[in-house]
Amino acid sequence: MSTQSNTVTFGPTDPESGLALISLTQREDVFHLVMGGLPDNRFNTTMVDALNAALDHVENYAIPKEKGSRQRACALVTTSASPKFYSNGLDVMWLFESGDTWFISDQYLALLRRILLFPCITVASINGHCFAGGLLFALCHDYRVLRSDKGLLSLNEIDLPSSLHPGMAAIARAKLPASTLHPLVFAAKRYGGKEALQAGLVDHVAPESELAEVAHKLAMTGAPKVKRAGRIVSELKLSCYPDVVQALDIRVEIDVRAFMKPKM
Repeated sequence: MSTQSNTVTFGPTDPESGLALISLTQREDVFHLVMGGLPDNRFNTTMVDALNAALDHVENYAIPKEKGSRQRACALVTTSASPKFYSNGLDVMWLFESGDTWFISDQYLALLRRILLFPCITVASINGHCFAGGLLFALCHDYRVLRSDKGLLSLNEIDLPSSLHPGMAAIARAKLPASTLHPLVFAAKRYGGKEALQAGLVDHVAPESELAEVAHKLAMTGAPKVKRAGRIVSELKLSCYPDVVQALDIRVEIDVRAFMKPKM
């Protein structure tokens, strides 16, 4: 972990782009987390470890562990350094090369669970395409704001092809209306802009020039709740999504090499 002015970075820095895998900047009561895993922020062990370290930082600020410390107003916005992708989901090529059959259950799904129950209000500022595991990550946030002129949302597992872990399916069922879930899963329909808003996939749309500010203002409305409620925020989320959490906790070995092609 390194600090530059008010920005904290986690994970390796790409020598070509100069971008840290994860950077975290605090503005007022909101932490802005930027994923810099170019080109498309796919989830592998390095990405998940860096995200968890950043989440630790935010959580320790909001609800300090030190005796006598008070809870602080706090919220979290996540976005991408890439103008094209928010996240393209699981790093399939890495899964093929590593042969890690427990990563999905033990690390990726655990990350989704953590975001779903995070003890702050969370906002996904989706500034580019958001597919498959990337969309599930965004759905675990409390709110989603989508760039109106660019960015498509899709669960394209049927085209990969890939099954959905029960926890993944539970997230989609809990967060989306049935009229959106069916075409999203079985037709791999891609939603963008106002159509994504009408389908219930996002809460707001905004042009690129306004996206960050819309997400920030939305996060600011929820930040004061943490100062008063603290861990109750997480407990309320657990009360709202107990079936999702139970499904995410199902631990199964998943070998993507058995049903997916390595060209992904």
